[in-house]
Amino acid sequence: METNVGPKPVHTGMRLAIFAALAVFSVTSFAQPLPRKAVFGAQLLAPTAEQRTKANLKPQEGVALGNIIPNQSAAAAGLKTGDILLTVDGTPVNSPQEFVRAFRTKTGKDKLALSFVRDGKREQKTIDLVERPKQQPDGFDVIYDQFDSLGKRIRIIITKPQKPGKHPAVMLIGGIGAYSVDGDFKNVAYGNIMEPVAKAGYVTVRIDKPGLGDSEGPIYTELGFSVELDAYRQALKKLPSYDFIDAAKINIFGHSMGGAFGPILASEIKLNGVCVGGTVCKNWIEYFVENTRRQALLGGMPHAEVGDYIRRVAAFQHYLFYEGKTPEQIAKERPELAETVREQVPDGKTYSGVGLPFFQELCKYNFEGLWSKVDAHLMSFWGENDFISTEEDHPMMVKIVNEKHPGKAEYVRLANSDHGFFKTTSFLDSLQKWGRPGGEFNPNIVEALLKWLNKINK
Repeated sequence: METNVGPKPVHTGMRLAIFAALAVFSVTSFAQPLPRKAVFGAQLLAPTAEQRTKANLKPQEGVALGNIIPNQSAAAAGLKTGDILLTVDGTPVNSPQEFVRAFRTKTGKDKLALSFVRDGKREQKTIDLVERPKQQPDGFDVIYDQFDSLGKRIRIIITKPQKPGKHPAVMLIGGIGAYSVDGDFKNVAYGNIMEPVAKAGYVTVRIDKPGLGDSEGPIYTELGFSVELDAYRQALKKLPSYDFIDAAKINIFGHSMGGAFGPILASEIKLNGVCVGGTVCKNWIEYFVENTRRQALLGGMPHAEVGDYIRRVAAFQHYLFYEGKTPEQIAKERPELAETVREQVPDGKTYSGVGLPFFQELCKYNFEGLWSKVDAHLMSFWGENDFISTEEDHPMMVKIVNEKHPGKAEYVRLANSDHGFFKTTSFLDSLQKWGRPGGEFNPNIVEALLKWLNKINK
């Protein structure tokens, strides 16, 4: 539900392997092949005050390069740590976000014209771009394919067991955030969960959200809930066409916002199993108010102030998401909420990294009603130190499913685990460590997931 809540790999160092052409399959649809996007391969930073002075930059001008990754576009072009990019194809770039926007549609066959500052001297260079490395086989085969969703080509990455025959499949639906799931498992979000699933003999399925990775689509801040939903819908519809997938044993693993897509998809498409956690079952306003209260108290807000604070937040949420007003309209029509508007939506356009229309669509769903239509097996999980979602929602969805299909749903409480699957000791411990490097992955989610998958996919 928060930005970048998807678990990061335990080891983040890049490993560049020799491309094994014969072991990586490419299965194309009848549409034109989806081009492989380029990878720049450099950390993007705001220039420091010292760098600005040395380079004689204007205020807010330029993007500084941090660590350079070997064998990718920046390194192949001879760019160095400390270089400051000024323009891309003649367009000024004054923030990492502006560079990403300018680079996002580039493919491995493109060139890039750059102007930059090195050691106080302004230079120009046109560089050849390097395509993003593909995932390498590791006891399984790797398939890169594509499918259409709302007129856009979407990238799908599949790992296939090398044992002949049909196999059960597990499709990942990750949390909110602008990230790609394309690459070796140890280098991508949720890789520390999907890798053991792949090595346990399951087909694993990942798609890059519309507009991310190779997938066509809008920039992430303009991605709609229904657009992302349709990509998952079309992926699930495509899976039975693969002759190595057992169509009766297709399962999904949805985390955080990914879990919100679970009951929608499972109420439309026949699935064998749905595993969701760190997510929502009540309506969005209830989730948001509960989460805001919990985090306010954890952050040290006195109880005497929390009541009025929550009242303002709830009012803002109602006007924004249910009445469809803009932040600007709310601040103007309700001056008493102006400070809350600035606090909740500083840029007036996005919340938690995605555009406000995404949440306006999300608010229309009755998740309790959707779960009542699901007849798939369900495993609902929650980490006991997850301060971002509410525990009550998880046994609630289990109860709803079991009322119509007794024994089909179960709840798993993950000890010493938080929203990002890190080892923590309490809500406060998780909050204090959130977003900081050095977190230790808690593998009990993998143990619980595989135990459940093995049981329902016999």
